[in-house]
Amino acid sequence: MRTSIGNNLIPRGMDFPAGLELIRKAGFQGVELWLEKDGYFSTSTTDAAALQILRLVREHGLQVSNVSTALHWDAPLSARDPETRRRAVSIVRRQIELAQLLAANEVLVVAGLVTPEVTPAECYQRCLETLAPLGGEARRTGVVIGLENCNAEQRFLMGPLEFVRFLEALGPGFGAHLDVGNIHDTGFPEHWVEALGTRIARVHVKDTLRGRGRGGGSVYTNIFLGDNNWLAIMQALHKVGYDGWLVAEMETRYQYCPDQQFYDTSAALQRLIGLV
Repeated sequence: MRTSIGNNLIPRGMDFPAGLELIRKAGFQGVELWLEKDGYFSTSTTDAAALQILRLVREHGLQVSNVSTALHWDAPLSARDPETRRRAVSIVRRQIELAQLLAANEVLVVAGLVTPEVTPAECYQRCLETLAPLGGEARRTGVVIGLENCNAEQRFLMGPLEFVRFLEALGPGFGAHLDVGNIHDTGFPEHWVEALGTRIARVHVKDTLRGRGRGGGSVYTNIFLGDNNWLAIMQALHKVGYDGWLVAEMETRYQYCPDQQFYDTSAALQRLIGLV
């Protein structure tokens, strides 16, 4: 397995090249690039600028593990408004294009959001209708559309068997971007791993405190500080033959010496890999 971490976690005040150097020194092999609304890696980034980003990444001895985005929280694929859905689809298309340019073969997509106005049935049907046509585009470019499980926040595809059925309904070109930290109070990550099996395209790694709001803070925390059964998770990943990227997320930042969190997280990932 190889390890990666998001460019969105680069400490504030540190530019992209310096952030890449920190990622390399900390021991990661890759960087997860997050497509933003504005900035050096955004929906307005040109192909030429993307290739320049790839050159910088490679100069630092790294690879682009995948292209992610949080833009679908504001422009969900399940929105009732057709224009919002069109914008959501255009974001996925640009992710696919950029992933191909950046020599990455997976993009993270948050499929849809159940809200007081959008029912689970509506969300399911709209996501099928908007995502399914993108499968062919993804396959032609060698990119997998990895749907992330954002269980509590998304209120959609809450169980692993439901997630599997949705992927089967979409067909080729899709997989799971499995976040083992997002499965709190709704199940157990190791069960999701076994159910999804070879459908897992990437794994997001963070720990979770079962019982949302414990201590008045976030339910998400750094690796080994929460309640995840890491031995069971790693055993399940080995059982299904997953040997891809482990992509670190850090919900709570270090208040002092933020660069140290990169070293600590990298070391924790290596310890995870060595568990089995």
